[in-house]
Amino acid sequence: MIQHHEYGKRSGGNQVIDYPDRHKTRNLDFLNLWEKDNIWLKKHVMRRLFRIKPQPREIACSRLKDHGLNDKYMALSVRRGDKSLEYEVESDLQVYIDKAEDAIKTHFDGKVPTIFVASDDCSVMKELRALRNDFNFVSECDKVDSHGFIISEMKHWTLKETDDHYHKFITELIAMATAHYWIGVSTTNVAYFVYFMRHYDMGDDSWVFVDSDRFPH
Repeated sequence: MIQHHEYGKRSGGNQVIDYPDRHKTRNLDFLNLWEKDNIWLKKHVMRRLFRIKPQPREIACSRLKDHGLNDKYMALSVRRGDKSLEYEVESDLQVYIDKAEDAIKTHFDGKVPTIFVASDDCSVMKELRALRNDFNFVSECDKVDSHGFIISEMKHWTLKETDDHYHKFITELIAMATAHYWIGVSTTNVAYFVYFMRHYDMGDDSWVFVDSDRFPH
């Protein structure tokens, strides 16, 4: 409704980071919220709509603890896409390394943090480790055998396979949302979901998209 009212279409599309309406203030009378920043409000509404149930949340947090993510860490979101479809996605992993090296200088005082990797194709772990074998990459991928997500195959999954998939996914969502610095990619809805899951105080200097110069920070 907001998009139709302001833009005459369902989506305003991706905008530059200093787009004038990005931090427009809004009112939601029925929630007693007035003069709230656009981004703050979207984060707040999503928290009312999406809540992880206690059991999967506890499983996810336990898994993250096993990765040793006690200190400030970095997270990467690497998308290779549905393997049964033709998608143009960011497949060059060197760009993630480049962005990570920049963030190490600006956000981690030059010290390499633990780097959590979330991906729909676990073959990226071997590639990332080959590019920088001195980095400590950790991932739920090390616990599963996944070589590319194919959505049409989900109907054939067993209950265990389905549970395993969603436990991995929820763990990755929480890891990316709570990372001190997060490197994403704009070609997946997961990235936008994580963006609004991140803390209210997580500003534009705490994340970057590897495939777009529209979002420099």
